[in-house]
Amino acid sequence: MKVARTLSFTETRVEEEDVPSLAAGDALVRVEACGLCGSDATPWYVEKKAPTVLGHEPAGVVVETAEGCALEVGQRVFFHHHVSCGECHYCARGFETCCALFKSSRLYPGGFSELVRVPEENVVKDTYVLPDGVDFDAATFIEPLACSLRAVDKLRIQAGDSVLIIGLGAMGLMNSALCKERGAALVIGSELNPGRREPEACWGVDLALDPTAGDFKQRVEEATSGRGPDHVIVGPSSESAILQACEIVAHGGTVCLFSPVSPEQKVVLPLNRFYFGEITLVSSYSCAAKETLEALDLIERDVVPVAKLISHRLTLDEVGEGIIKTQQAGADWTRAVVYPQR
Repeated sequence: MKVARTLSFTETRVEEEDVPSLAAGDALVRVEACGLCGSDATPWYVEKKAPTVLGHEPAGVVVETAEGCALEVGQRVFFHHHVSCGECHYCARGFETCCALFKSSRLYPGGFSELVRVPEENVVKDTYVLPDGVDFDAATFIEPLACSLRAVDKLRIQAGDSVLIIGLGAMGLMNSALCKERGAALVIGSELNPGRREPEACWGVDLALDPTAGDFKQRVEEATSGRGPDHVIVGPSSESAILQACEIVAHGGTVCLFSPVSPEQKVVLPLNRFYFGEITLVSSYSCAAKETLEALDLIERDVVPVAKLISHRLTLDEVGEGIIKTQQAGADWTRAVVYPQR
């Protein structure tokens, strides 16, 4: 079978690899589509994993099952790359992404390949047959939308709240849509790229602003009755974005870190503002089965119109270029989907 193997951030090549063998309970899935995530385009994160086959937002068709597998050949499925045990200390407290099984489980070799082995624990704990109304394009958004769900739910949005979304890429737009779905009355977007601030590009956002503009803070405060936003979701991994969130969030508000920063990066936070303003700082990493199941339901009901986020469709040969273009984040590049069978 063919795989797109990433050797470094700037080098990905298509290689031949043996079809994975199956153990009891496993499934072999033909990957029909796999989203290209922003983490796949983060240089330090990719270099840490390389050489590797990236791609963790796949959907496809079951082509082979081992003895005891709960799936059937021919089924169209979404399958999560990490799964938690559901029984450990972390899972019991709602921190499934800290579970040891979550950190060790994985698909083989990765979504940017023609075929993927889905281990038994992934099959049992977080694989779903796709409803007829959910095509493979839409299914590639189950995992990223689930990540947004986990983050947005940590805000505990109340009816009438305001939210600032920093970064209006695909994830920012899904975060925006979910904040509205959870009851936010006002969603403000902060985005450096002027093309992403155009009304047709930032659907679901009530007000899109340039964070470098001199009147940025004033306009946000005017829109929020002088308080600032009740919640801020920080998409970019930049110090300036994190500090902007800490400075502008309202007293009693919440700042959610939605992306990791480079291990070498240091950010000094205004802790007294957090203390005297009773501001909460939370982080949100990945997603668990409860979020992927809800994300599938939201997509099936078209609550979040994810298909309109796809801006580019790629073959395995184009994965390397797609990684670079995703990292550059041009106005015309929202979300790329890879089709290993093309």
